[in-house]
Amino acid sequence: MPIAANFHQIRNRVVAAVDKAFAEPVKIAFMKKGRLDPDRPAAQIEAVLRVGGGKETNMSGGRATSWRTKLAAGKAELHIDRATYPDLTVASEDAVQALSRPGEPWFAVSRVDDRGDNRLVLELSEK
Repeated sequence: MPIAANFHQIRNRVVAAVDKAFAEPVKIAFMKKGRLDPDRPAAQIEAVLRVGGGKETNMSGGRATSWRTKLAAGKAELHIDRATYPDLTVASEDAVQALSRPGEPWFAVSRVDDRGDNRLVLELSEK
């Protein structure tokens, strides 16, 4: 068996094992000009969603405790297994909903990285 083929098989097994342990249900809403695209119904998939704790700052951007209001924001990423969802196409205007998290939060897709051979990676921001 060629080395490249062996690498791909091993990589696919590792991705499947990670997804089995960490994937969660999410809904992808396909948008068109800021509205739901009637030609593309939402898709419910299982994927690995990672939400960072972000950086906590006060309103002035510092860490002083004299301000009462603090903001916590961080980047999030959704890692989708291409072998499981080979026909899934996501654009930067689409939205993602975390279905198993408290409040079922929505995220806006801010960037799509489709250059990897095993993962479609969506960079998410708050919606």
